Amino acid sequence: MGRYLCVIIVYCLMDTLSAQRIMVSNLHKKGPHAVRKFSFVQLTDIHVGEGIDDYGTPGFVNDTMPTGDVGYSAERLRKAVNWINANAKKRDIRFVIVTGDLTDSGEKSEFDKVNEILSSLTVPFVPQIGNHDVVPHTKNSWATLACGDSVCNVVFKKEFDTLKRFVDRWDDGYRQVRVYSPYSQHEQYFQNFMFEYQGYGFVFFDLNPRFLYGRPKTDHGPKPRLNDFPHASFDWLMHTLATFPDTGDHNIFLFSHQPPHHDFMSIFNGLPTDQYDKLTQALLPYTRHIAFWLAGHVHRNKSYPVTTLKKHRFVLKARETASNKEHRNGLLRIINVYQ
Repeated sequence: MGRYLCVIIVYCLMDTLSAQRIMVSNLHKKGPHAVRKFSFVQLTDIHVGEGIDDYGTPGFVNDTMPTGDVGYSAERLRKAVNWINANAKKRDIRFVIVTGDLTDSGEKSEFDKVNEILSSLTVPFVPQIGNHDVVPHTKNSWATLACGDSVCNVVFKKEFDTLKRFVDRWDDGYRQVRVYSPYSQHEQYFQNFMFEYQGYGFVFFDLNPRFLYGRPKTDHGPKPRLNDFPHASFDWLMHTLATFPDTGDHNIFLFSHQPPHHDFMSIFNGLPTDQYDKLTQALLPYTRHIAFWLAGHVHRNKSYPVTTLKKHRFVLKARETASNKEHRNGLLRIINVYQ
């Protein structure tokens, strides 16, 4: 009897280890008999190319991706994609959103591999850049300009065109507009855009700074920035929220690579305090409309209320999702939207 019990325990353990890690968030679910309207998936921090000094052929701007799912992060992304394809119909998954750090070092070959794997999805996907995607580099060489945003526009052009036909309304925002950044002292393509689907707004904004000579010495880690200058991210976000139709409570999702956290970890990878304060104060009028803010970057699964610094007024709910590449068979979050 003991031997059979041991076999059963080992089998259960193996089954647990082989399964995908699935996080679930529900919106407007009121009671066990609530009717699901649709679902979508969030993937984040896939880091294709991690552990490889120079992915694909030599270089990082015109290099060619390798054949096959080279590297453990590419393999784990493939496993997540396979799970989504196998479960999309049963779970009514309409699209997949990838909230940044698509690549590990912003090489074109890494972007191409991400696109190759995600293009095998049976549903559309939405790529969003993170801090690892901004400045292309290899172990021994760095680009002199933060050109990852322009590479992203080129590599994912076909998918963005597909999205425009799939959703109810699309707004390219500043995604294809060159905007001068005082950080890089060059014009950049800030990845700010939105779409509407089934009455819900999906708003994407780019908190990645483009520094000319690396991050400032005052930064303790890869800190985001509001990009608060004309036609950039903060400007875009506030304009979009102010003009989105008032069709009901909690009808807007916010997406960025970096989350709106203000805790111990934000010392290393959160918005500077003054920018966090400005953002939360500016979002207060939209508390009723924002469903929640979805992000990655910190590589953890965590949900929390975002509040202002003064008086600790509630602003919105945030959901951080852990890194897909850190789990053997991938990790993802399913968001179920109920009527």
